[in-house]
Amino acid sequence: MALLGVSNQAAHTVLRVLHYANPIVLLFFFLFAFTLRSIISASPGQTTGVSPAETGPGGKPLPKTTAQRDKAYTASLDFSKTRKLLFDWLSLAAALTFLANAGIVIAHSLINRKDGWWCGKSVVVRLDVRLFA
Repeated sequence: MALLGVSNQAAHTVLRVLHYANPIVLLFFFLFAFTLRSIISASPGQTTGVSPAETGPGGKPLPKTTAQRDKAYTASLDFSKTRKLLFDWLSLAAALTFLANAGIVIAHSLINRKDGWWCGKSVVVRLDVRLFA
């Protein structure tokens, strides 16, 4: 039966491709995102501006120290307290969904213990039928 003009075979093909391609696509996405983030957040090489009050022997201006440069740079990259709090709550919600899913799987397996149900049973049974048909 075709749903929305898509045949069952086409849907299975798309599902199979997505099943195997998803981890690879996610790997490249995260590698790209982390690389881009590290390039953007890299500290600048040399700073050119120094205050006239910072002079060394003979009145020569001193370069900014690494601690001063890093402190000013990290302060500009810091997120607001609201964004940090939002991230904390979203992280907690994601962790709770994993725990809830684990609880549902455990409850389902205990309720259907007599039938011998387990989480991947339907997938394995369908693959066995497809392989031997």
